[in-house]
Amino acid sequence: MTLERRRYGRRGRGVTLLVIVAALGLMMVPAGLRQAAAQDSSTSVDVETRAVFLHASPDLGEVEVALNWDTQLEEFGYGDQSDWVDVPPGAVEVTINAERRGFNYMVFDAVYPAPAGNDYFMVITDQLVVGGAFDQSPIPDNSARVQVVQGSVSLPAVNVVATGSDVDWATQLQYPRSSEATVVPAGSYDLEVRLADSDEVALTVPGVALDGDTVNQLVIIGNANDEDHPLEIKVLSNTTQPRDGDSEGTPPS
Repeated sequence: MTLERRRYGRRGRGVTLLVIVAALGLMMVPAGLRQAAAQDSSTSVDVETRAVFLHASPDLGEVEVALNWDTQLEEFGYGDQSDWVDVPPGAVEVTINAERRGFNYMVFDAVYPAPAGNDYFMVITDQLVVGGAFDQSPIPDNSARVQVVQGSVSLPAVNVVATGSDVDWATQLQYPRSSEATVVPAGSYDLEVRLADSDEVALTVPGVALDGDTVNQLVIIGNANDEDHPLEIKVLSNTTQPRDGDSEGTPPS
């Protein structure tokens, strides 16, 4: 793993931490992820490697995102979610530049391994880029895998509760951590984000739809008491792999 530190104005001091968190998040992938390197080298197989990006930084403004210095996203603003972006497998460099009229400056740059055949997510927050790989390992029929990502720097530790079942999907979740993954029945859920120390409700999100045979990253973004960038939950979804005996599985998204 190679990490690069670059200073650009006042944001320079934060670049190193931002780079390290993103790189570690992508290396600590679930055990069920596909490892293309383990395949028989004598067999030629087309393996797709891709990523989805979410802009969750109210203060950053529009950015450009490049992979190996090839620009993939432009004028990417707060709240935007990208389509799937093809990722060159192996060692890939991700560079994010803040777009300013007449002058762009780098806010993120890292080189890290991206094993072929996996799908990744990258969440751009105020202080860090939170990255990881979707756990697409098989799950029971008509169920969904859920993980909560705390992407709001303005919130203290929170609990995320599915109110209909009164089940906690995240407990004492602090920025910029992610909860343990849990598997739940597919369906629609009403969620509450509660402050962990007082049980005060900071955010209510009705009707979060989770399809069967999917893995879902529920990302908390926005600022408390901010009318321009209110708290909300963004859902990044992907399909899971076929179960044993299920030759068709779930069609790719």
